[in-house]
Amino acid sequence: MITNISARSFNIFTFFVYCEQLKTSIRLSMTNILLKYLAERHKSEIENNEELIKRAPVITISREFGCPANLCASELAELLSQIEGSDSEPWKIISKEILEQAAKELGLTPDKIEFIFKFEKRSAVDEIMEALSSKYYKSERKIRNTIKNVIKDIGEQGRAIIVGRAGSSILKDMPNSLHIRLIAPINYRIKEISRKHKISIIEARKLTLDMDKKRAQLRKEFAGRSISDVDYDLIFNTMNFKPIEMAEIIMKAIHLKGIIH
Repeated sequence: MITNISARSFNIFTFFVYCEQLKTSIRLSMTNILLKYLAERHKSEIENNEELIKRAPVITISREFGCPANLCASELAELLSQIEGSDSEPWKIISKEILEQAAKELGLTPDKIEFIFKFEKRSAVDEIMEALSSKYYKSERKIRNTIKNVIKDIGEQGRAIIVGRAGSSILKDMPNSLHIRLIAPINYRIKEISRKHKISIIEARKLTLDMDKKRAQLRKEFAGRSISDVDYDLIFNTMNFKPIEMAEIIMKAIHLKGIIH
């Protein structure tokens, strides 16, 4: 009987030791798995960071109506080309090209989707009539999503200056990007619009206020929220700066932020 008890005790002890060894083995295995996971994750983060550093930069210029965004973009593209030399791929100024590319991807002509950038809204009746009358019908949501994807693709390709088109709202969080906002006092802009378009001050005031409101709404719709000054990296009062002066300051910011190397 004593022998049986001793044998039983030995078996229990052996099983206990086995369990402890198994627990230790599992802990070591889990530790190795965790260490391997952390090492792979660290490697992936390094590769991702290197990829972000290599990614070509993109610049967006948003503006209040009547501010010289296109002139500023042209001056900036010229400066970037001079700095990087003729061997580098030229910088592109992108605006209406977004509309053309989005229309192409939708299988439509640009005039079928330009209402988005004319700040017009389709009514429910218009949507229904368009859907019934055309086999090429695309919903407003589909059009907006396509435009957004086109802008994202341009941003990822880089070496582009996107003027308007809600580019800053869509590419706000894209790495290696810089977002510019051009503003000016309302009365200054009204006078500029009156002179440029050869219209009266009253007409220019109405047009300016209307366009400012519609552009703000467009940015909000693409961003999914209201856009404020903190969404931009640099804001210029164009009453006090010429386009070339703004471009030169933007170049300083580009170098300071390490956007181009």
